[in-house]
Parts: sequence; structure tokens; C-alpha cells
Amino acid sequence: KKYDVIIAGASFAGLSIASKIKNKKVLLIDREEIGNHVRSACGTTVEIVKKVKCEESIIQTFDSVIIHIENKEIEIPLIEKFCTINFKKFCKLLNKQNNAEFLIANVEKTDGKAVFTDKGNFEGKIIVDCTGWDAVLASSLEKNYVNKNMLSFGIETEIPYKKDDKLRFFIDENIIKDGAAWIFPAGKKARFGVGSYKGKTKLLPYLNKFVEGYNLKVGKIHGGYFCYCLKEPIVKNIFVVGCAAGQTLPLTGEGIRRSIYFGLICGEIIQKILDKKISLKQGQKEYIEEGLKGKEDYNLLLKIQRRLNYTANWKKNLIANLLNIKPINRYIWKRYKKI
Repeated sequence: KKYDVIIAGASFAGLSIASKIKNKKVLLIDREEIGNHVRSACGTTVEIVKKVKCEESIIQTFDSVIIHIENKEIEIPLIEKFCTINFKKFCKLLNKQNNAEFLIANVEKTDGKAVFTDKGNFEGKIIVDCTGWDAVLASSLEKNYVNKNMLSFGIETEIPYKKDDKLRFFIDENIIKDGAAWIFPAGKKARFGVGSYKGKTKLLPYLNKFVEGYNLKVGKIHGGYFCYCLKEPIVKNIFVVGCAAGQTLPLTGEGIRRSIYFGLICGEIIQKILDKKISLKQGQKEYIEEGLKGKEDYNLLLKIQRRLNYTANWKKNLIANLLNIKPINRYIWKRYKKI
């Protein structure tokens, strides 16, 4: 079966791409029903949620974040409002904005012209890999595309919690070394999580201890790896978007806004290619330039992430307090947002 576009992965990146492609034959493939498996804390900017017309998925909004460094709390105002969203609702709303055919299948590989799955093989003029950290399609074309030494790993539980109007991040070795913990309120519940920058997977004892510190018990757990190695987002003619391309940010672990942002750009470029306004080669060049233009600041975040565990708490407190100074806060956010 032949398609104009085949998109592997139907989460933030894949659905954003599909929403931008009109009047073309598109196949969207995922191993599960759309919106069925949450893998993140589902926190992002209100602006990006509005951009894709999914405001109905917003559970709670925030004007500030509190950084917990051992026994100190530093509140930092947010330049743009953040929010927690209902993953399933968000995906369903975004999925309504495309005319793609949807297939539940496991993608196995690509030769650049077809996508091979456990439900059959499908040809596509343009193929996009949005399969997450393991970049299944890109890895089948380029063996070492995924650097397994540059993966973070996190787990999270969503449990009933008191009302809280602050996002909370914990940089505290008493909770977890070489990583961070967080609490993202979501209405009558909150998402408690812990993450390892070094990709350690045995995090349940850390999460249990963290949650028990609030006299609560861990519920159902979700999570997984995310890649913090920004890579060439074109591999032998296929487009790679979101975590598959390492577009999740180091240090903060922010991936949703980036996946949607690059998904929308990629979708617009693909539409121009299919409408013969630009060639495939021109479109790929345009996407590479967009995907790598913030590499310098991306690498700066990575450097900070690597040094975080070796930085004295007084220095961490000083940096956090500097972010309370409006001009500095605005400058940092402006630069961060452009990555």
C-alpha cells in the first residue's frame, strides 16, 4: 500500500506533524491506541497548548516554580504560564485535526522507501520517525544513531494530593543523586517523579522514599528513557522528530513543547514538498537548519547537567536566586525558549 507520508509514532511529535498535512494520503502508525500510554509528566507552556488548539486538555496552570535545594525553597516567577495536561484528552483533540489513516502496529525498520511492520509493509514518498528515544526507523538505517550513554530515565506516579499552585523541582542528593525529583500538581492529584541523568533504571526505592516523605503511597507507575543527545534530524531521506532526534532538553527534561514545535515545522515543510513548492532536498536542508540552530545553548544545558552533582549547594542557591531578578529571568527564558 502506498502513501504520501508515513509517520511512525502518534504522540506529541507525530500528531503535530499529521495536523499540518492536508489533502494528502497519510498513514499514522503507533503500537497503541492514541492517548493510551502516558510517558511523561505532561507539563508544558500554555502557549504551545493553545497553538495546537488543545486548551480543553489543560488541568491546571502555574505562574511560578519552586526549586528545592536540600532544605531551601526558592520561588521563581515564570515568564510564560505553564500547565499540566490530560495526555489522553490532548492526543484525542490533536488527532481530530488530521485526515490520516491510523494503524496499530509495531514498526520494525525502514529502507528509506517503505516502513516494515508486524502488520505488513507500507511504501511512503516521505517517512518520519517519531518513535521516541530508541528511534526505531532511524536506527535501522544508521546503526549508532542512538547514543545509549546519553539517555536519562525517569519514573512517575499520579496520586491524590492537596491543592498546590506551584510546580516543584527538587535538586537534592538526599532524594536522588545525579538527577532530580518533581511534583506537578494536576487538579486533585499530583505527579510525583524522580529521574536519573545517568539513565539508572532502578528508581522505585527513590520514588517510594520521596512520596513517603509526604505521608503518601506510590500508585500506578509510568515513565521511561529520554534522549538528551541532539542529533542530525535527517537520516538517509527520513525525517526524525521529537525525542527520536534528541530534541528533549538536557537538565530540565522538557520535551513536549519541543516535540510539538518541531513537529509543526516538519509538517509544514512536508506539505511544501508534496505541493512541489520546494524539493525534498530543499525541505530536508530547511529542517536540518531548524533542528540544529539552538545547538550551542543545548550543549550549554548539557554542560550544566553534567556539573550539577559537583556544584556546591550555595552556588545552586545563588543561581536560583539570580533567576528571581526580572531582567535576568527574562533574558534566560528568551534564550532558553529559542533552543
